[in-house]
Parts: sequence; structure tokens; C-alpha cells
Amino acid sequence: MLPELKPYLTALVMPPTPLLLMIFVGALLIYKKPKFAKRIILLSVGLLWLISTNSFAIWLHNKVIPNYPFITAKELNESKVQAIVVLGGGVFVGPNVNDQQMSKTSLERLRLGIQLARQSGIPLVFSGGAGWGASDNSLPEADVAEKVLSDAFGFKLQYKESSSRDTQENAKNSWNLLSKNEITRIVLVTHSTHMPRASNEFKNVGFEVIEATVGEPVNGSTNLLSWLPSASSLELSHLILRELLAKLIQKLKSH
Repeated sequence: MLPELKPYLTALVMPPTPLLLMIFVGALLIYKKPKFAKRIILLSVGLLWLISTNSFAIWLHNKVIPNYPFITAKELNESKVQAIVVLGGGVFVGPNVNDQQMSKTSLERLRLGIQLARQSGIPLVFSGGAGWGASDNSLPEADVAEKVLSDAFGFKLQYKESSSRDTQENAKNSWNLLSKNEITRIVLVTHSTHMPRASNEFKNVGFEVIEATVGEPVNGSTNLLSWLPSASSLELSHLILRELLAKLIQKLKSH
């Protein structure tokens, strides 16, 4: 039962939800305990502002996420990589089961995977099923990716893993699929914020992993604008904090 609750529990403990709840609590207490309520509201608003700024998001990323070097197709061939594994990042479900599209996150990962596969000639693999929070009519993400690859990019997916629901299952199921074909040395494609945990999971099941990341943040704003809140910066902070939470849970499980 607990795995099914993961998306909901994560949404509750990850910002901005806790900060918004604190503001709500402060508003309820504003007449009974005005000083205490004002402190809660000011603290919550201040923290929400901070994590929504480009400067804080990039600082946090640089502080906790390793710097992965850019990988070229030539380097992949020289390293004798056997497959390029792209991890799914979600789909959007329309009114009917046939109306499903890959998320921006998935498309960014897939684009890099296609680029490396075309340039190197190395087989492309996509790993992704229907996540724990997916709707009942959601197709496996690997099936959606296969159709997008064929229809939009004219590219054939050599292998697909379509039953995983999270990163741990991505790794286990990909190993079951690829190791029987004697494929154990891979390039792993995912976002920089997700890579530390994903790389560890794939190494733990037996893969030799070379990391290829997308979504490295850059500071494209002036000094003043970088301290003003934005939705994209809040999203980046949210992703990093979520990965830190997942890493903490992994450590607790291992003890």
C-alpha cells in the first residue's frame, strides 16, 4: 500500500506545500496569537521567496549535485558502451487512452538519447512504465516513447522496458532485460538532479554506468532578477530537495 502513496506523501512534504500550509495555519491564528501567527507567515513567505529564486536554486544545485562532464558519441564508442538507456520522466494523459504525450522532462531526455544513438550507432533503450501516481488509463511510458520516436523522429527503439514504476524498478527491470543480451555497460540519460540516485540504482544491480545529463541549470538573469521568484526556479529547487529526500530514505532503508 505504501508505494502507491509515494506521490502523495512526496507532494505533502516537498515545497511549496508545507510552506503554504504554514501560511494557512498562520492565517487561522492571526486573531488568537497575532505575534506568533505573523512570525509563521513571514518565515513561510520568506522561505518560499528564497527557494523560488534562480540564485538559490543554482547554489543548491551546485552544492549537492555532482558536476557531470559532457559526453560525446566518440567517447561512447571509445568506451565500448553497449546501450544508451533513457529514463522516463512522465506522460500527460488526455481525455482518452490514445491521447497521451510525453512530458517536457521525458522529451528532453529522449532528445539527448536520440542524438547520442544516431551519432554513435549504439542501441537506444527506453525505461518507463506507469508510475505510482498514474491514472488507470495511462499507457506505459515506454510505449508512448516508442510511438513518438517513430512518428516524430523516424527512429527505431531497439529495447523498451515498460513495467517500472520508479527509479529502483527502472534499474532492476532494465538489468533483467539487457543482461540476458549480455549488455552491461551503458550510458544512462536523465536530468542532472535525478542522476546521482539513478546512477547508484543502476550500478547496484550490476551495470557499468557512464552518466549523460540534461537540464543543467544556468544563471541567465541579471543580479537583481536572479533574486526575484520564478516558477522555473521553484521547480528546480523542488526537484533537488526531492532527490535529497529520496537519498535520505535510501540510506534509512539500507540500515
